[in-house]
Amino acid sequence: MSKVCEISGKKPITANSITRRGKAKREGGVGKKTTGISKRWQRPNLHKVKVRVAGQEITFKVAASHIEKVYELLDRAKGMKLEGLSAKEIKAQLLKLL
Repeated sequence: MSKVCEISGKKPITANSITRRGKAKREGGVGKKTTGISKRWQRPNLHKVKVRVAGQEITFKVAASHIEKVYELLDRAKGMKLEGLSAKEIKAQLLKLL
């Protein structure tokens, strides 16, 4: 299953998880020391948004920060003639409006 936002293109990125020990200098210690670094994934906060367009139910997989964009697309598509198209074709037409 894809972990990419269909609207913004947000996708998982790698980051470092840093393990430290000790007490910070500002708190009266001798400073923090790094004891380990390991890779980890930061994934986008994806949600499935289902909308009904031209009698078809279409599912978008979008980041939480872009959920409103789906409804903006629906407003833009009000004048389009989408009847008779499959759900995939309707979705492709809507994504072209971006």
